[in-house]
Amino acid sequence: MNEKNAPRVLLVGNPNCGKSTLFNALTGGHAKTGNWHGVTVGVTERTAVFGGKRAVVADLPGIYSLGAPNMEERCARAEIENTHGAAIVVADALTLPRSLGLLADAAQMSEKTVLVVTMCDLLAKRGGHADESKLARALGVPVLCVNAHSRADIKRLKTFLGEWLFSGLHASSAQIRQDLFAEAWSGGSYRESRAEKWLYRPYVAIPLFFITFLAVFFFAFAEHMPGVILKDLIEAAFAEGGGRLSSFVLDAGGAAAAAGFVSALFSGLGMLLSFLPQIAVLYFALFLMEESGYMSALAFMTDGIFRKVGLTGRAAFSVLMGFGCSAAAILTTRGLENERLQRRAILILPYIPCSAKMPVFLAVASSFFNHPFPALVLIYLGGAALAFAAAFLLKKVRPAGGDFVMEIARLQVPSFRLVAKSLLFYLKQFIIKIVTVVAAVLIVMWFFLSFDLSFAYVGTGGAGCMAETFCGAFRYLFYPMGITDWQVALSALTGLIAKESVAGMLSVFYGSDLSSAMSTASAIAFTAFLLACSPCVSAIAASARELGWKCALVNAAVQTGTAFALAYAVYGAIVLGRWFAVCALAVACAAACISLKKHFGGKKSEKIHGRGACRAQRLHRQRISAGFVRLFAPAAGQRDPRQRTKDGQKRNACPRGRGRLFYHPEGGIPRVFRCRVRGREYLRRR
Repeated sequence: MNEKNAPRVLLVGNPNCGKSTLFNALTGGHAKTGNWHGVTVGVTERTAVFGGKRAVVADLPGIYSLGAPNMEERCARAEIENTHGAAIVVADALTLPRSLGLLADAAQMSEKTVLVVTMCDLLAKRGGHADESKLARALGVPVLCVNAHSRADIKRLKTFLGEWLFSGLHASSAQIRQDLFAEAWSGGSYRESRAEKWLYRPYVAIPLFFITFLAVFFFAFAEHMPGVILKDLIEAAFAEGGGRLSSFVLDAGGAAAAAGFVSALFSGLGMLLSFLPQIAVLYFALFLMEESGYMSALAFMTDGIFRKVGLTGRAAFSVLMGFGCSAAAILTTRGLENERLQRRAILILPYIPCSAKMPVFLAVASSFFNHPFPALVLIYLGGAALAFAAAFLLKKVRPAGGDFVMEIARLQVPSFRLVAKSLLFYLKQFIIKIVTVVAAVLIVMWFFLSFDLSFAYVGTGGAGCMAETFCGAFRYLFYPMGITDWQVALSALTGLIAKESVAGMLSVFYGSDLSSAMSTASAIAFTAFLLACSPCVSAIAASARELGWKCALVNAAVQTGTAFALAYAVYGAIVLGRWFAVCALAVACAAACISLKKHFGGKKSEKIHGRGACRAQRLHRQRISAGFVRLFAPAAGQRDPRQRTKDGQKRNACPRGRGRLFYHPEGGIPRVFRCRVRGREYLRRR
């Protein structure tokens, strides 16, 4: 069957129910998976073969109902409403009743509907059960209980989908019979584990994150640790291989240009690929946090911190992803509550040090510090502090609000097979990028570095080469940092294409020691510049996909200008004294405020205060389990405490301490009721 005429199948379901895992199993794709809310933020399509015929499977973001408010949920709703083909509703066996409303909506919109129930093994451990045949009779649609990690179950599902899609048989519309459903499904019993009780405490979760952060960096960057040992071995192997190959070219009668090309290429690629073990350590820790559900707990516990800078706890997902790849982190911002919060998160994510910047940070730290591990920790903490400072400044310029309502994922022991599979995939992507994009940049730059305008060979980086002629004026921007070599300026310029190429070009010019290119003060200023400068082309393209090209280019220009100002101030603080730094920072902040005001400013709404007004509506942050669907503001009749005192009324009794963590009861059809926590009302399903 022609792929254009192939039927389109939608994967629909609640967040964190296993849609992306099922999508990868059906199509052989590599969609992002994880045990946290909001992993999928856009529509991902891939062709699959069912019964010898092709079909297009679309993985949609998680959605609870067709009236969902968030951006990625609106995307899923639009796909469901505009597509009248087949729909596979994926439901978590532990919270199956919560998916019945979405099943009924999907059955009305689609010609064919089937329910796939996942995580039945976890349901059995809780003492519950789910019967396929009884569920099919109770719900009026075909039902299959599938383990997405079982090849036998996936084969059975593909066989069923081949008959179901191409046989011409249409499923009847969903008609839920509650009497039959009670016999077909039971949720068992669940108790909060001791680990969950401790993890959802502020003095445990946040310190645990910083301890994990330091441990990961220690294993990756400390001396005599696996990351450094493997890095040195790979770098030595490439250096020896490049030297031997270059000598072989000269001995065989080859030109000096060919030998120089081989030496430069092996030097640049060898330095970049030598960082592969350290990147693997960072990604391994990140995937462990994702699969275990710890990221969900961290998002809840850090909501108060993100509120201070004008974001919500959901931004924790994007920030943590930013340590891996800025472009991927920008795409996750669709999971935020509204467009204004998304825009703010996209603006601060380039300040988070991504894995592509790590090679140049490590090259600088290794050249100027005897122990690079503490320096790298300070660099990464400085990048995070810079991102939070930018968010705080944006909050002052243009406030944005949003209600933090999020389902907390279940804590579980991560599957090392899935972690290893994800790790190998991302390492493969890193290697492909190095040997394609970065290698192409190095080859092009070698040509401009080795020949003059008359195409005469002058040696790599020789005087009069085309790169010096074209980029000679660009070096004056780095003079206030104490850097006078045009080679450093050219290396920074190549970072607009790929941040990895900065380290590759510096290796071509200076090898593994950068002390001949800059002083210690200049190195610190250069590091500050790289922390704050514009992201690479892929991140700018991801930003343009969300905000538009005009906004993305303006943001990149503002970030680059801010980076130069910050680097000048840092160098001035070290060399010329603190008063210069204070003045430079004041001027930079004033310029940033003016530019941000012009770019984001608008007419402010006036605040109207009235005598006897009710208490301002404010949402109280609580740990919200899968049972909570909406928060309620204080009732309109409540008055300000001071007015209540004047009227002689007593203060309402409120329990002290943090609110309790409520869990969704697993049995029965959902029923909505109100509960009260710390004097505020919530709407909960039961």
